[in-house]
Amino acid sequence: MLSLYIQHKRHGDEFELKNIEVTIMPSQITLLLGHNGAGKTTIIKSLFGLMDYVGTLSVNNKKIDLNVSEDVDYLKKNVSYISDEIALFDYLTPKEYFSLIENSFKHQVDHQLLEKLIKIFELERYLHIPISNLSHGNKKKTQIVSQLFKGSEFVIFDEPTNGLDPDMVIILRKTLHFLKTKGIGILLSTHHLSFGEELYDKVILLRNGKVKLNCTRDQVFEQFGRMSLEEIYEEANKDYYLKAEEILNAPDVRDNSEDRDSETG
Repeated sequence: MLSLYIQHKRHGDEFELKNIEVTIMPSQITLLLGHNGAGKTTIIKSLFGLMDYVGTLSVNNKKIDLNVSEDVDYLKKNVSYISDEIALFDYLTPKEYFSLIENSFKHQVDHQLLEKLIKIFELERYLHIPISNLSHGNKKKTQIVSQLFKGSEFVIFDEPTNGLDPDMVIILRKTLHFLKTKGIGILLSTHHLSFGEELYDKVILLRNGKVKLNCTRDQVFEQFGRMSLEEIYEEANKDYYLKAEEILNAPDVRDNSEDRDSETG
């Protein structure tokens, strides 16, 4: 189990996170949902020590101190991170990049999974081309494959569909479902609600640093019935949308001076 508890985190003047609990279980997919600026990225960066916060982090019941190198190594070994930005060594080919990952995590990499991922993400013809010469989509696929075959117990995925065409979005969904059946715990942060519709076991929904929803799929069904994820998202944020509807439906108020001008013209 991977567990993050943020007791308090101030994010400038925009918002603050308080009493946020994120738990990722083996063989489960947790969706992290929210608008831009809701706090999703802050949570993910906190998981990897990229932001300071008051709270605790543990992996498999081992408390992680991000100031201790051994703990950081343990975190990196057990948790893979696929960011929404593509950060690769562009001067390497995908084949060379995968070899670099293999050498760094040689006691845990899944070579059979690597071969499967290369085939289903259609990277075979690009293995010996410098990453700098690849299309954005193929760079994204290289990034995804490099993290998924590492053999980590947990995967953190930020905006997984960015840069992928419809075929690869479907392939990725099937891949994540496959990884879940193999015991991998996954956190997905996404704006595309339909992508996680069939996958999720738990959903965490944020608005302006506050948790609007944090429950399992069964609890979602108990509370919302068979509503779609988009409908659930709208219902959980209904105050926000009601305000928007009030603005849209408010009667137009014309400038009185314009009325007088038209009457005397």
